[in-house]
Amino acid sequence: MAMSAADVIGPDLEARVSRVLGRPVRDLAPMPGGHSGITLVGETEASRKVVVKVAAPGRPAVGRHDVMRQVRAMSAAAPYVPVPDVLAVEEGEQPLAVLSFERGVATEPAIDETGAELPGDLVSARFEAAASLLAALHRVPVEEVGDAPTVTPADELAQFARIGRAGEPDFVEAAEQAADVLGRDVPGPWRTGLVHGDYRLGNILFDGTSAVAIVDWEIWNVGDPRVDLGWMATFASTEPFPGIARTDVELPGPEAVVRSYAAAVGAAVPDADWFLRLGAFRMGAMMSHNLKRHRTGRHVDPYQEKLPPTIERLLALASGQR
Repeated sequence: MAMSAADVIGPDLEARVSRVLGRPVRDLAPMPGGHSGITLVGETEASRKVVVKVAAPGRPAVGRHDVMRQVRAMSAAAPYVPVPDVLAVEEGEQPLAVLSFERGVATEPAIDETGAELPGDLVSARFEAAASLLAALHRVPVEEVGDAPTVTPADELAQFARIGRAGEPDFVEAAEQAADVLGRDVPGPWRTGLVHGDYRLGNILFDGTSAVAIVDWEIWNVGDPRVDLGWMATFASTEPFPGIARTDVELPGPEAVVRSYAAAVGAAVPDADWFLRLGAFRMGAMMSHNLKRHRTGRHVDPYQEKLPPTIERLLALASGQR
């Protein structure tokens, strides 16, 4: 069973975080919301909050648990886009990083469950800001993140094809068909940049229409910037999310997001449609995988039972069906 954030909290960890930061930290607790890896929030003097990212004890600090890798990406991105400040780090067998707690709200309008008031002009302004911010992120010199292999569009497709094949049996055939269709016309190279990997409004803290910080850097890579664009644009419509989408939110649509990004980078985005379909495929494959984990008891989450219509729709969109 995977270790949860609550499992690592204790006096020893609080003492360690306090020593690394150089001032007392108390009341460590799991960070509210969906976060991969182990993310905690605590308080320092005067009730100031900090965020603590820590690797799970007793297991290799790799993948989403590689805290120092996340720190490298945020440090490289900081001169170009708003990110949490890295306040302190400590390597070793269980690496940890202490980050600033940035105030703001991160909401994914298409599938928001909070009931937050999301007028159309606010949503459009946030998508516009996010597209401009994404263009700035993709200007980060890739050498700033150290020696990282380049992930091509074909690599991305292959990774999520594996995830789709390992997903809920009801959707394996559709995932294989989508992967086959996408594999017939994989685009050639365009640009190489720092790719966040999960770039969307739900991972950007906003104060009104102003972006405060991009968060959740667990799956960044060096690759094709259009992967980030296609992923963000997947959430610019309720069409891919039957059964879980909000019906009262006005969204700009994927094509508008692509236009905003193209304007921000000052160039047309070739093969944008392929990356929109890749975004749908990535989401469909991951949802199918999570549904299987739920149904096999590995990670029970009743919400997953709402997802089959969305998984079906996402994989159909990935195959080019409208």
